[in-house]
Amino acid sequence: MKLMQDARRAVLVINYNGKDVTTDLAKSLIDFSYNDAAPGDADDISINLEDGAQNWQGPWSPTEGDKIKVEIRTINWDKPGEIKKLPLGSFEVDTFDFTGPPDSVSIKALSIPIGADIRQEKRSRSWEKVALKTVATQVAKSAGLKLLYETKENPSYDRLEQSGMSDLAFLVDAAKKEGIAVKVVGGKLVLFDEAEYEKKAPITTITRGKDNVISYAFNWSTTLVAYRACEVSYTNAKKKKTFKAMYSPPGAPKSGPVLKLNEQVDSQSAALRLARKSLREKNKESGKGSLVLMGDIRMATGLTINVKGWKRFDGKYIIESCTHAIGSGGYVTNIGIRKVLGW
Repeated sequence: MKLMQDARRAVLVINYNGKDVTTDLAKSLIDFSYNDAAPGDADDISINLEDGAQNWQGPWSPTEGDKIKVEIRTINWDKPGEIKKLPLGSFEVDTFDFTGPPDSVSIKALSIPIGADIRQEKRSRSWEKVALKTVATQVAKSAGLKLLYETKENPSYDRLEQSGMSDLAFLVDAAKKEGIAVKVVGGKLVLFDEAEYEKKAPITTITRGKDNVISYAFNWSTTLVAYRACEVSYTNAKKKKTFKAMYSPPGAPKSGPVLKLNEQVDSQSAALRLARKSLREKNKESGKGSLVLMGDIRMATGLTINVKGWKRFDGKYIIESCTHAIGSGGYVTNIGIRKVLGW
């Protein structure tokens, strides 16, 4: 007879404002989800609890900014006696909902500090003779976050204009043009080069019919046309110069659509960089999919995997978003994936 301690299971370990509330939550937990968001968005958690005893709407009622630290722990998941841990980081309570009957509450928390104005406050200002890392450093500091700058490139600009945008939206927009992704996770503002992440070795191969895949979806569309090249042309009135650049990736077809841009650049090298990065940004949308897996703590945004057994959709993918959820259906992991470009 299989004892409870021998059964495969996933448990939540939760610390609330410095106090371990794992046991209290386990008694009333309906479901839990952690959204390891796509670049540009904040990570978040959602905890849904039954509240027949009226504790969470009464003495335990959350307050804006309460700090929650969460870990998923799997026990006997892959083999007997094995315990694995997935630390999800720290979050601050942002939303509290109460519904009934029967009484239940929902607590939502974000990876971005609630007191920071990085997401909501709109600003208008200009940056002169500035590098991207300098902008990121100032944004991180004003939000009370640590900066993790994981890219070799640090593009510089004669002028950057922030016009009626939040600091985060402005930074995401500026970085995206450079092929650099932005995330807020674990008290850190992270900037990383997606092309470099794509080159990393896959953490695993997911094979159809062999691995624990609950459902899958892949797609292509004629609206997501892969461009063969990108051409940038911009006349800098101040310098009285026109900068032109054309970029075509290795192995690109000799015929096909060309992406044409007329955006501000300060030099010939900047024009070429914009052409390459913009082409990547467009072409990467042409191969996407999603997989729902039996809970897998290895999965996280920014990691790469191999997909095998889906024929034309086989290949190497990067994880763009990832959700870990625990509820009545057990522990499942849902990943949004994009085929790597290879350049």
